[in-house]
Amino acid sequence: MMDRFASLSLRERLIVSVGGGLAALLVAWAYVWTPLVTRSGELDVAVADKRLLLIDLQRAAALSASGPPTAPAGDPTQSLVVLVANTAESVGLSESFSQTRSDGADSVNVSFRDAPFDILVGWLVLLDSTYGVAVESATLNGTGEPGVVSGQLFLTRS
Repeated sequence: MMDRFASLSLRERLIVSVGGGLAALLVAWAYVWTPLVTRSGELDVAVADKRLLLIDLQRAAALSASGPPTAPAGDPTQSLVVLVANTAESVGLSESFSQTRSDGADSVNVSFRDAPFDILVGWLVLLDSTYGVAVESATLNGTGEPGVVSGQLFLTRS
């Protein structure tokens, strides 16, 4: 093989050498570089997904460590506005409330900002199961931060 290469003229040897080098570069690019770059992009997406999962798991761990919301001591026949304020404070939502307005003896309109969604839902379950306070309507808006919402609730007691 080397004899045949040596028998070529200088110009032909140069063309064969440069062509062989380019072919080797093309093969390396197609079978080494491109798969590495593609796999790297896939791994970046997987890492981002795992980070979001970690955030969700940390929130769940924090919620489970604090235990389920418990009802504050009090009379279930107290004013609905007072009941809503007391239960919200017991689960840590009172700081998120921007306005609580009574709409009659058995209904209240609650506005809130930047409330943790999981705690909000747990609080609504507590109100329903313990005090018979149901959600008549709800408007929830995402805040851009995962798991945090703002909105308005219309609660009624039956």
